[in-house]
Amino acid sequence: MVGYRRNKPGNPDDIFFLVIVTRNRRPWIAEFGCYDFLLAQMKRATREFGVRFEAWVILPDHVHWLIKPGKADYSRVVSAFKRWISWSFKRRGLIRKGEKLWQDRFWEETMRDGDHYQRCVEYIHYNPVKHGLAGTPRDWRYSSFHGYVEKGLYPYDWACDENMEIYESEYD
Repeated sequence: MVGYRRNKPGNPDDIFFLVIVTRNRRPWIAEFGCYDFLLAQMKRATREFGVRFEAWVILPDHVHWLIKPGKADYSRVVSAFKRWISWSFKRRGLIRKGEKLWQDRFWEETMRDGDHYQRCVEYIHYNPVKHGLAGTPRDWRYSSFHGYVEKGLYPYDWACDENMEIYESEYD
């Protein structure tokens, strides 16, 4: 048995980078076309647990989610998110009883400082380009990128330069 210990939030201002991966990397998110449904469940989790979205992207076989859980346990947030989706799929007959949509665990990292935070946000927004799903971040609808543009945090043409370098590529 793996002796893995999660980093527990000690400060309500802690921010966590989460990677939630589908079982065997099966691209069922794209197969079922359920990007909007997953986003709705992410929003539900933030409401029910009182966590705050920082950045996110939904891809065919994984989700990147940067959250500030406050006093909530982010492991419970992820568990509820995965459970709600699996339950809905089972109820609608899209998967059989015992079939799993998600890998058992998820990956997390605590933001160390502002530079680390910024690199993770950039990585999240550039991820659809990295995986060949979009030509630029603005071409991928299922990301917080467009909200960042609306808030003036990114120009609309951010990362459209072919020479763009994005760090933190070990997250996939």
